[in-house]
Amino acid sequence: MPRLTAAAARPLAVRVEERTPIGWLRWVPAALFTAAILYLIYIIGQVAIIPVLASFAIAYVVNPIVDWFQLRKLSRALAAFAAMATVTTGIAMFLWFVIPDLWVHAVQAGDIVLGNLNEYNAQAVRRTLQEFSPIADRFLGYRVYEFMRSPAAITAGAESFFTGGLAGVITTAAGAIDLLIIPFFVYYILVDFDRWRLSMDELIPHRFRDPFSRLFDEMGRILQSYVLGQLLIAMVMGVLYAFGFAALKVPAWAGLAALSGFLNVIPYVGTGAGLIMASGFAFADSGQIWRVAGVIGVFIVVQAIEGYVLTPRILGGRLSLHPMAVFLGLLIGGRLFGLLGVLLAVPVIAITSVFLKFAREIYRTSEFYRSGEIGPDPAPKPVEEVFADAADTVLSDQVDKQKGDELLAPEVTEDDPVAAARRP
Repeated sequence: MPRLTAAAARPLAVRVEERTPIGWLRWVPAALFTAAILYLIYIIGQVAIIPVLASFAIAYVVNPIVDWFQLRKLSRALAAFAAMATVTTGIAMFLWFVIPDLWVHAVQAGDIVLGNLNEYNAQAVRRTLQEFSPIADRFLGYRVYEFMRSPAAITAGAESFFTGGLAGVITTAAGAIDLLIIPFFVYYILVDFDRWRLSMDELIPHRFRDPFSRLFDEMGRILQSYVLGQLLIAMVMGVLYAFGFAALKVPAWAGLAALSGFLNVIPYVGTGAGLIMASGFAFADSGQIWRVAGVIGVFIVVQAIEGYVLTPRILGGRLSLHPMAVFLGLLIGGRLFGLLGVLLAVPVIAITSVFLKFAREIYRTSEFYRSGEIGPDPAPKPVEEVFADAADTVLSDQVDKQKGDELLAPEVTEDDPVAAARRP
């Protein structure tokens, strides 16, 4: 799409040297209005943003299936319904075959663990700890002994956790209602998204439409790449875990492999949960430490393959984020929106980073930033040109992060036209 040019260059009304010391006060009403709008978005977001974002993520996964049904001469609405029915059937079959086996082995593992928590084993562990490290025994020995000799403390804690109170039940029910509305959101997004996008573009003034439309296109590419990429990575990791768990004869290896693979969509947290479950099943089945070490080795190898091969090869550099940003996103998303906030933290951070870079480029070309530079003052640019140049810089940087061999990288014809033209 060629860049839309302004009808006429609009010079700045007041030069820098002619402004009064309190000229910045004219921005106070705009700042207050912007803060009020952001606060309103935050209030609304606490109620609806997570179901909406989750619906968009699911819609990006289901959309290729909708396109396949449309090629079979189905209408868009009927194709969306058929695609959602297909995905729902697949998920139901997966849960039907995997969850019962995992539940049976989890109950067996729990019985074995509780059976080993007795006075005899508590004394044996206390003696081993005393021989290994008297200092550790001084601080932890009695607590370990009391923990192992009274399994009632564990069962009582589990009972209180599962029974909870009335407030917990109400909260859980409210969360379930939020999840129930997601399929309706997904259906209408699949049917009406193109119409919504055109309506949104029409609300943007013509002089700003081109840069913002390109930024919104990049946001869509990031979200689509993340959702489809994570799904593909989870499937590959599930297969790798299955080979490792089957070789180690871990109970319910197929279900554990599938869960460990798909839990990887939650950075760090999913890997830890999968490791704990698989190690616990392996140890409860035989009590052999080498099998637990084998499970840990499988996780190390698969995580290395994911970090050095799968993610760079599938997702590429457009989603490369600093680990600190990921940790902060997970903490904030989990605190504000719970589990769904944790799941959607990474793509939201990736999308937000694009617009933060856009704002940074606008700031770096502003008169406030460049005032006082050595040499003559640069001629002020129309705001339309400033926005267009900032979008060019940000989107070119996004394209430069790709190496050219990513599986989910957009084609040159589908990528941002200006950024693609700059590609060497």
